[in-house]
Amino acid sequence: MKTQVAVLVTEPRPAARRRVPLLTTVGASLGLLVLLTIVIGPWLIGQDPYAIDIGNRFAGPGGAHWLGTDELGRDVASRIAYGARATALIAVGAVAIATAIAIPLGVLTGFLGGWVDLVVTRVVDLFFAIPSLLVAIGVIGLFGASVTTTVLALGLSYWPFYTRLIRSAVVGLRSRPNVDAARVLGASRLRVIRTEILTGLVPLVLVQTTVLLGFAILDEAALGFLGLGVQPPQASWGSRLAESREFILVHPELALVAGVPIVLAVFAMNLLSDSLRDRLDAKRTG
Repeated sequence: MKTQVAVLVTEPRPAARRRVPLLTTVGASLGLLVLLTIVIGPWLIGQDPYAIDIGNRFAGPGGAHWLGTDELGRDVASRIAYGARATALIAVGAVAIATAIAIPLGVLTGFLGGWVDLVVTRVVDLFFAIPSLLVAIGVIGLFGASVTTTVLALGLSYWPFYTRLIRSAVVGLRSRPNVDAARVLGASRLRVIRTEILTGLVPLVLVQTTVLLGFAILDEAALGFLGLGVQPPQASWGSRLAESREFILVHPELALVAGVPIVLAVFAMNLLSDSLRDRLDAKRTG
């Protein structure tokens, strides 16, 4: 008489599979807060960020001025909201330039190899000898300080690291079985790059773009603090931080209000990049 044994396989509950990690929730919430500040913040506050009222200097929060006024009587909350737009424009533009340079160069050097790889790698090594912030300062010194120059300067300072990262990923992708199979089937180099290499780079590009956005926000603040970024009276988070420097001992709240958005935005980008990396790695492993 045979005994039959029933094996019960317990599958994860749907709720457990849909559970969102805490860090992902925090990062998404902070990112949404920054996005809302950029999109509807100026309209919601309803104050002119450039209106000067000397008789109302250093007013405390309340009434029409949610975060008080600065050394010229301008509304601090409005300048933070309008500054978020300038900072976001610079960050997105710089990352777009770096991505537009890094992906073609990284794919070509990693896929073709040979003298192309040698030349581009040597140029990248040359840029690595100079700190990225010094490259940005040099570009601004040549063309002058403005929003456009800051975007260009940061974009040119990010592409070497990004190119090397893409190249390393492509070197690993080109030895995969699916790439070899496409070659055996007679696919051209362009088709292999388009269908096999670029699709494999999507997770890396998403994660690295998010990381670079955080770096760009931080570097824009550094350049603005040094007086090399957005120029007054135009508002940005970096320039707002520089303006509050002279009054940090008597009115430290101005520097605090200017620095907190930078910290929160960079923290949000770091959390989102970590969450993206974990999720994409889990899908690839699965």
